[in-house]
Amino acid sequence: MTKAGTPRPANSAAHHIVGDTSKLAAPARKVLAKHNIDVDDAVNGVFLPNRNNIDPALPGILHNGKHPNSYFESVNELIVSADKAGGKPMVLKTIDKIRNTLLASPRDALWSGIFR
Repeated sequence: MTKAGTPRPANSAAHHIVGDTSKLAAPARKVLAKHNIDVDDAVNGVFLPNRNNIDPALPGILHNGKHPNSYFESVNELIVSADKAGGKPMVLKTIDKIRNTLLASPRDALWSGIFR
């Protein structure tokens, strides 16, 4: 994201919206690949506060490094459904909606229930 011109806030973590390494994220990664979107592209990322961040100006759920299976399952469902409904434009719109959900969530929200 920094290469794309988005400065990294202090005490933040770069979060892949569609997971980059988890086997559980494979269905959503497959959709990204189909549309020539690399998992490391800025469009698939968001800076979230890390455990050292006490700045209330940086919005979003606390990035804890490991996310529950339910996060990956929800993202898969959203991305695969978006692809079926409208191809790449809908996938990009859905990634943006997921980003906004993460940023609008309270710092202490649970990752397991973020989309419920």
